[in-house]
Amino acid sequence: MAIGTPADRVICFRCRHYTTPRTNIDTVALSQRFRSEYGPATMDMKEVAELLEAVDKDLEDYESEILLLQSRIMYIKAQQTQLKKHAAVLRSLRSPIRRFPNEILSRIFDFACDKNLLQEFPWSKDFKFVPSTPIVEPFRHLPAMSISSVCTRWRSVALSSPAIWSRISLELSPENSRLPNVQLVLSAFLYTVELHLHRSGQQPLTIELDISGALDAGNNVIPYQLLAFDLVCNYSWRSFTMGGYQPILRFPMPGFNRIRNCHSLENLRFVISGEPDDELELFTQADGLHSITLYMIGNLPTPFWTEIASLTVECMYGEIANVFNYASSPKELVLGEREDQDSDLSPCVPPLLCTSVSTLKLKLCLHWDDPLADIAFSSFTFPSLSCLAIVGSDELPYEGAWPKATLAAFLRRSSCNLTEFEVKSVSVSDIDLIAALKLMPSLMNLYIDDTHGGDDPMSPITSRFIRSLHGLHWTELRPSGSTLVPKLRELKLTFDGSQFDDSLFIEMVNSRWLPDTQYASGIGLSCLRVVTLRFNNREVDPAVYRPLDYLDKAGMMVVVLSGVDD
Repeated sequence: MAIGTPADRVICFRCRHYTTPRTNIDTVALSQRFRSEYGPATMDMKEVAELLEAVDKDLEDYESEILLLQSRIMYIKAQQTQLKKHAAVLRSLRSPIRRFPNEILSRIFDFACDKNLLQEFPWSKDFKFVPSTPIVEPFRHLPAMSISSVCTRWRSVALSSPAIWSRISLELSPENSRLPNVQLVLSAFLYTVELHLHRSGQQPLTIELDISGALDAGNNVIPYQLLAFDLVCNYSWRSFTMGGYQPILRFPMPGFNRIRNCHSLENLRFVISGEPDDELELFTQADGLHSITLYMIGNLPTPFWTEIASLTVECMYGEIANVFNYASSPKELVLGEREDQDSDLSPCVPPLLCTSVSTLKLKLCLHWDDPLADIAFSSFTFPSLSCLAIVGSDELPYEGAWPKATLAAFLRRSSCNLTEFEVKSVSVSDIDLIAALKLMPSLMNLYIDDTHGGDDPMSPITSRFIRSLHGLHWTELRPSGSTLVPKLRELKLTFDGSQFDDSLFIEMVNSRWLPDTQYASGIGLSCLRVVTLRFNNREVDPAVYRPLDYLDKAGMMVVVLSGVDD
């Protein structure tokens, strides 16, 4: 067998020592033999056979080495994969979320779990009304269960946070109650309801109830019993919302006999159609009630409660002063008009004085002949008013007349010190808005959102409006040189158009940055502290707004966003 040179040596994969192949590959010598050796006298067949045998054995050895190397490579790659996973786990131990105290994590969960939607399942196929909420991914609607399924720590924190389990929205199908084996059919759904109730502990529940059906009694199925609702009636409530078109008293719910003593109830909302006179009598013992929302108010009797702090009415008829029949001295009053209702609202003459109202919000709709804003401003006198909001909906913006005269008369008559003013989805000219702001010298927070979907919307956020907010320059709308809203500390603008004077806005914000309190007091201005500018239909050029970055670093909170930043 030929002996290999040192250069031919290789390392044996099995024993890790050098080994020499049996075959010496000498192509020059072999070529010479091809040319010179022939015939029986010169050809040594035995030697050739031995060389071929050595080659075959070397090939077998190499093949074995290759197989062993491949096996070793696969093993090394597997080990590498495991090490990468191990490194990822180790890096996760350094994640900032792991350093959060459980108390902060619990607060985060509390904000994330605003509602757990428990929709009756299976939904009756014979019932022609579909569920109110289409569900594709159930766990997205069950935040408490989703959070508790992430890891051991999150589960422990979630189970020790009863508040996140206590917010339950029930969407029920009354048709299922007629099934003879309803308890068996709904066993999984009822177990989920019981699980949330059990984990809520002694925490008072926040309940939203929606029973599918129509307003027409002839098209409804009156259930014998709503099992899921009977379960929640065994617990105390903090908030109750009745939605849909079904009045509660249409259903034989024995559970309501157990919640009449509902002293923990704080918020009550009826967003069903019609006057809820009889339904409200179910909650006469809710002596802790401080917030109530009603779909409609007409000529209602004396209120059951005297401590209502917040009153919301979506629709009204009769005299507008009737809103105080259920809340004689509310601090917050929200009045709305709906696009699917006709107006039969009359003003109050003379204007009604209410010294308790500090917040007034008007939700306007174009469909009413007598605008709610004009009726409200001409009917009330609120000397304690500090927050005023005039808003339309994003879907149906208010494009009616701006209540210029009635608003001015209301502010002069009330002599209130407004500190916050909001205008959203309402068509108003910049001149009219500036005229209104002149009547609000104590204003500190100003929020303007011109988002609306009209064909030719009127936006108050113009160059003239921005120039009028300048802290130092005189304008044609300020001939006396007096500064508009001199106490302004927070400004939020949402701009729905495409043409905007960026440089003028930056100049105006700079003029309002007065960190030297002595100088600011000398010129009669307050330092602007918070600025939020949002564009719905245009991009933000960071280079253009770089001057505001310096103000942000100096102490002013500056946020500039575009619609794509969501």
